[in-house]
Amino acid sequence: MRRDGLRIVLAGAGGALGSEVASVLGERNFPVAELYPFGTDAAVGHDVELGDEVLPVESEPPVMQGYDLMFVCTPPGAALDLVRDALRAELACIDCSGALARSPDVPFGLADRSPAAPLVGAPVIAAPAGPALTWGRVLSALDAFGGLERVNGTILQTASYAGTRGIDALSDETIALLSSSPTPEQGVFPVEIAFDCIPRSVAGASGGDVDENDVGVEIDGGIEADIAATLERLVGRAVPLAATLVQVPAFVGEGSSLTIELAEAFEPADVLDALDKTPGIRRFSSGGGILPGPSTREAAGSDDVLIGSLRRDPSNPRAIQLWMVADPLRIAACNAVKLAEARTHLH
Repeated sequence: MRRDGLRIVLAGAGGALGSEVASVLGERNFPVAELYPFGTDAAVGHDVELGDEVLPVESEPPVMQGYDLMFVCTPPGAALDLVRDALRAELACIDCSGALARSPDVPFGLADRSPAAPLVGAPVIAAPAGPALTWGRVLSALDAFGGLERVNGTILQTASYAGTRGIDALSDETIALLSSSPTPEQGVFPVEIAFDCIPRSVAGASGGDVDENDVGVEIDGGIEADIAATLERLVGRAVPLAATLVQVPAFVGEGSSLTIELAEAFEPADVLDALDKTPGIRRFSSGGGILPGPSTREAAGSDDVLIGSLRRDPSNPRAIQLWMVADPLRIAACNAVKLAEARTHLH
């Protein structure tokens, strides 16, 4: 802690995203005078780490007057009430839940993409959440390269999307099936996910009451609309977009297979060169291995979206096909802290 730092509230600290935000604050030497982490009753007994300090997660929010900044890492339904309370207390917020990402009245932030000027001193900054964050990074870069015309993609969603509860659910189901034991009731996913791939809805309405799921967005919570709205805010116009979501029995990361139509024909080497020059995107190198592209596990802990298997769509000379993987929790936490830095002129 630093005497000259900010007094910070961390809402949703019991989830994986809240814990990751605390870690990134320490890694980036963000000036913190005090960190107050709180979450649901289920989070009590958990800790977060800020540098060398270990802080217990409280069950109640603090009296907000006197604090400088709050990171909101809760589901959207809880986030809106917290933001309202913070505004009344004149406490600035970085909303990582995605609840305000579609609101045109709230400054929108994707680190290294959004103009910094509207973020400086803003009472609330909305950050994209879930696949909207990772897709937004890549698609905004491709729009700058060649002008997006249309996007179609499939998201392979792992258990970590539902946070620690999702990872525990997959682990328990896997152990039960391998030992021929009854599968425990988890209440996390609608059906059993171990050893199976399950299509999921992408068109639900955002908001609602769900358990804290660590990434700040509901499972099946309007993902397609969230991606489309994020992309529109980043590139300044609506882009036709369709997404398919598949739940896969893996523990970490997120994979997406995209087909992206550009305004003009292109050379794949030029596209790769443009992506190489974009902060937060990294071309995958197998190091002589047999994989044509990165696995979701290889993205774990990475601040970057990893790109692989990029090629021209053989049916359309203006379309790119690519595979990308990311660690959504890590990227969301880094994005949130960078937005806080931009707001406070730290970088």
